[in-house]
Amino acid sequence: MDKSREQFEAAIKQKYGDLIDQRVCKNGDGEYMAWDMQVAWWAWQASRAAVEIEIPEVLDYWLGREGFAESIRAAGLKVKGE
Repeated sequence: MDKSREQFEAAIKQKYGDLIDQRVCKNGDGEYMAWDMQVAWWAWQASRAAVEIEIPEVLDYWLGREGFAESIRAAGLKVKGE
């Protein structure tokens, strides 16, 4: 299982506990048995695919961490540790 899917299932488990059926179909396609879980997984993947971080044009020593952190914040994301 990839990291994104692990994060997704952990978030669902934290929010809903056992109220949503999290079983995956046994036919190997990786889809969930429950329609609501499958739709949530699709939305999770789409939200991750939409994230793009623009790297600053000038890459040098002086840009440092803050330059990249600003690009991350400009995309509407949090920088871990802030």
